Amino acid sequence: MSSVGRNSVIMASGTAASRITGQIRTILLAAALGTTGLAANAYQAGSMIPQLIYTLVSGGIFNAVLVPQIVRTLEKKNAEERLNKLITFAILLLLALTVLMSIATPVLTMLYAGGSAEMQTLTCSFTLWCMPQIFFYGIYTVLGQVLAAKEHFAMYAWSSVAANIISCLGFGVFIIIFGKANKMPLSFWNGNTLLLTAGFWTIGVAAQALVLFLPLMKCGIHYKPSFGIRDIGLRSMGPVAAWSMGIVIVTQIVVMITTHITTSVPFVAEQRLGLDQFEVAGNATYQNAYTMFLLPYSLVAVSVATAIFPKISRSIASHDLNSARNDLSEALRHVSIIMCFFTVVFIVIPTPISLALIPSISVQEANLMSAPLMMLAFGLPLTSSYLIIQRTFFAFEDGKSPFIFAAAQLLTELFAFVCCIKVLPPTYWVTALGSSVSISYFLTFPALVHMLRNRFNNNLDDRNLIITHIKIIIASIVSIIVGFLISKPLLHVLNFTSPHMHGVLRWVYAILICAIITIIIAVVYLSALLLLK
Repeated sequence: MSSVGRNSVIMASGTAASRITGQIRTILLAAALGTTGLAANAYQAGSMIPQLIYTLVSGGIFNAVLVPQIVRTLEKKNAEERLNKLITFAILLLLALTVLMSIATPVLTMLYAGGSAEMQTLTCSFTLWCMPQIFFYGIYTVLGQVLAAKEHFAMYAWSSVAANIISCLGFGVFIIIFGKANKMPLSFWNGNTLLLTAGFWTIGVAAQALVLFLPLMKCGIHYKPSFGIRDIGLRSMGPVAAWSMGIVIVTQIVVMITTHITTSVPFVAEQRLGLDQFEVAGNATYQNAYTMFLLPYSLVAVSVATAIFPKISRSIASHDLNSARNDLSEALRHVSIIMCFFTVVFIVIPTPISLALIPSISVQEANLMSAPLMMLAFGLPLTSSYLIIQRTFFAFEDGKSPFIFAAAQLLTELFAFVCCIKVLPPTYWVTALGSSVSISYFLTFPALVHMLRNRFNNNLDDRNLIITHIKIIIASIVSIIVGFLISKPLLHVLNFTSPHMHGVLRWVYAILICAIITIIIAVVYLSALLLLK
């Protein structure tokens, strides 16, 4: 097996373990706080804000420039000294950022969370408990990228499992003591309840980051604080970092606007239509749908991109465009084949998938998740391909092209979403957001491909890419048709939507339906691809 293949398997296995434990965490979260109402929406917003702020200020820069810079640094005689300076600089930057953002938590909450005063107050509390995650996410990124450059992927891939396990312990204790607290008043939330929910999640993220110092020492790098910014390549990283910062700024502005709107949906629906807030899809519903959407993305696209990025960086650094082109083409074709299969599955059986992955929710909550999940699924292949293409641009030290695409895609998404909420009732706003994401990728992706071709001297292995994707589209359409023809009668025969179907029986039926339909779709999909070969 090639080094990229071996590293991809390591990353995929770690990601799979992380997603499995993460899904258990999601199940416990839904059991403790539900997926609709005050607590669910406040927790989702509060736990998301630190991640978004980290991405806004530092995440894009680290991901954009760190691996190419570390690859160059490791080739120098004083590599360890340079890395010590780079890590120390990152630690100080992240520490200052965390303190500043903690002080600014009330303002951030007002920007990201809409709805009632109770929603604002509880979101602020969750956010403050989660804010130290900014520091530890940054440490995880820096150390992980060092390990990736040294091709030590195992602990990097598996450390996030620790975060999920610790968070699961917190939610488990919470459920044992308090049960389901989705309808509890604001006065219920105090130091103990916040510690078990948000606090344990922060402790888990800290463990995820700090454990990476162990493999760092095993691969011969013994970190010692070293102050100073000379000889760590920050000047050479400047242009790419600036464009990368532009990407994350635009991204987080759009996320801030959409999150503010989705957190306010239940409140708006109650005020305008007189609906119960627990019967309306809001930010928590969308985030759960988005989490399911990310499962194959994280398992396949992120693993492949992380594993192949150092190799493409080395090829481009040595001016070997043929090798870089071949690696990129192979990665894009393989990722598209896998992602289109998951797209078909998400479109055909979204409700059974929701109930199988989050058995602690009701059928009504699963139905609310199914529509945005279906809409997001249409954009899954392009979203995954963009990640690999973005990393390729970064290997060229080109941050401008990804910025142009990201700005166009995000502004298109925001424009489409705003148009939808102007004409649709609030009960459809979350679904409209999922639709807007996919539509924006379809409209802007051709421009991204054009910019990528220019980087490879107008030679992007076009024939193989076009033929492969035509075959994938045909196989996907056939699979969707067959999937719908089989899934509807199967759901009816099993009486899956009956109000008497609940608890363990409903979960078993959901898993059974998912297994049967997924196997059938896989057979049809692979058969169609083989026939078209």
